[in-house]
Order: sequence, then structure tokens, then C-alpha cells
Amino acid sequence: MFYKQFLKIIDILDKSFVEEFDFWLATLPERIAKTISVSTVASRFEVKYSAANAIINFAEKEGILRKRYLVVCSNEECQFFYDDFDADELIKVMGEKVYCHNCSKEFKISYDNILVVFAKVKEPNIPEEKLEEEIMKRIGDTEKNEVYGNFSIADSLAKNINEIYNLYYNPDESAYKKMQQLKTALDGPFKTTTEKGDALEKLILFLFQQIKNVTATNKVKTYTNQFDCTVCFDEYSDSFPYVMKHMSPYFIIECKNETTSEGKGKTPSNTYFHKLAGIMDSNNAKIGIIVSRGEPSKEDMIIAHDNFLLHKNTNCPKFLLSFSENDLEKVIDKRQNLLQYMNYKMNVLTMNAKNPTYDMLEQENK
Repeated sequence: MFYKQFLKIIDILDKSFVEEFDFWLATLPERIAKTISVSTVASRFEVKYSAANAIINFAEKEGILRKRYLVVCSNEECQFFYDDFDADELIKVMGEKVYCHNCSKEFKISYDNILVVFAKVKEPNIPEEKLEEEIMKRIGDTEKNEVYGNFSIADSLAKNINEIYNLYYNPDESAYKKMQQLKTALDGPFKTTTEKGDALEKLILFLFQQIKNVTATNKVKTYTNQFDCTVCFDEYSDSFPYVMKHMSPYFIIECKNETTSEGKGKTPSNTYFHKLAGIMDSNNAKIGIIVSRGEPSKEDMIIAHDNFLLHKNTNCPKFLLSFSENDLEKVIDKRQNLLQYMNYKMNVLTMNAKNPTYDMLEQENK
């Protein structure tokens, strides 16, 4: 085994596949090692896409590979390589019109012409002489079979919903540490009820500010109400996952840091759901979220589902979601993707599901 890291998964994935992938990756020519795709691995080793995806994701987590986003010209007669970006760079150029020097035409950067690729960034810990020997043995066949452009539509960002989730929501360690601190602070001590309410608002604002390209504030007032948190998201794409298509132009969050006399999370009042539904009727927000310490009641969920049905066939559907401290634990402590978790919550609402779990309705990001 050239990369000793793969010994961790040799008994989980097929042993021969892991060994062959390890050998291939270690001896891969530099030019090709910059554009490794999941479909290329699946095709080369004749394994399922899920197995290829699993070993590549493992290699990324071990620091062997680094994810990049490859933009190709969308003009059918061209489809030439334009440039590659990391996640932060890609967000900045998404939707822009750019000029292709190969076909001398403009094209728009969109999810359909972005490929998810991986670049090898760590060499195996083996003697250079041995590595060079193995490369010379294989370089002829590799150059012949691994030409640029050996990608599948499955590698496009538009076909990888989890990649879009991770592109827009991927907090670093310092962000998770701060979220933990803000979550711990929900229990006080507080001098006033205002301080108690502010503690949850601070957590929720910081949590949703981890979504790229959003602005979140607790300063928005109307002539009749003040919103606890308003999250603005000005982006839209037909390739967006379901929840992200409804986040634009903004959504509203009401925070209720209420506990029982025993210190347990308190079930939110029906009044909060009726009030938020009424507020949403007077604006263009499609998503409203009640964040409370306790779980919503059956009556709360009936109100939310009835409100969904009322607006289902309009040009501005309404999704009234609920987040409890148990949900915050899954997003913050277990680090489930916030956008994917919101999508799960929307599925629960629209299905009117009685006994749903996250694993039932969402595929985990591995």
C-alpha cells in the first residue's frame, strides 16, 4: 500500500479496489492528477459510482485530494476548459458571462457547465526511486487512456445536490466552536427576559450567516412588526435543491428561548405559528422558521401544514418550519448540513409526515 491512509478502509470497501486505486493514484502523471473525477474512477475500476465517490471523499478527508470546480465552455461546439476554482472563488463568479478564447464566444457560468474534480495534493510516503519506476511502467497506458475530458454528466455540479449544499454551507472549525459557545449560553444566567431572547437570536444569526452569500440581521422592522431575524439570499438557479429555490429573496425567523420551570425546552405556543403565518401573508417570504427550545406540538404542525396547503398552488408558496434545540444539536453538534437539514424539514412539512427521521428522507453527506 503506497498511501498508508487507505489501510483504514481496506476492510470496508472491496480490498482489491482499494489496492488498485492506491497504486493508480500513487503513479498518476501530474497532468491527469489535477482533474480526477468520480466517474473516471468508477469507469476505470468498474465499480459503482457510490463506491468511487466513497473512496474519493475519504482521500479528500485524509488530505490526499483537494476538491476543485472545473468550468468548461457551455457552447456545444466547444466545451473547452475555461478555468478551475475553489469553493469561495466559484461563488464569486457564479452566473457571470465570460469569454472563451477557444471558440471566441461568451458563455454563462452555471451549475450545468461546472464539473466537480479532485487534484492530488499529497504524494505517498515511499522512496522516489520506486515511485519513478512504477510511473515509467504505467505512463504509456495512462497517457493513452486518461485523456482530458474523460468526465460524465454525473460529475457536473448540477447533478450533485450534496455538492451544492456543501458549496454554500461549510463552516470551519472556528465557526463550529463559536456556535457551541452560543448554544451553551442559551441557559444563561440572564438578568432580563430580553437578554434571554437575545441569546437565541445571536446563535441563529451566526448559524445562518454561515450560508455563503446571505446577509442576516435582527434590525428589520415593518410598520406593524419587528422580525427577530431576517435572512436575505438573492441567488436563484434551476439547479438549486428544492429548499434553496425558496430561500430567495429572503426568509424570516422567529426565536423563542423559552424553558419550563424545570429548565427544559418549552413547546412553542400556537400563537407564534399563527402570527408568523400572518406576517408571511403580507410579504414575499416563502420560508418562515420558528426556533424554540422545545418540540412543536401536533397543533403547531397542523397550522403549518394547513398554511402550506393554502398557498400550495400560488406563485408564492409558504413553508412554515420549526427548529427545536434537538434540531440545533444535529446541525451544530453532529454537523449535519444546515441547508440539507432545512430541506428535510420542508419534506416533513409537505408530506405531513408523522414519524419522520433525517435518515429516512435525506441522503447523508459522506
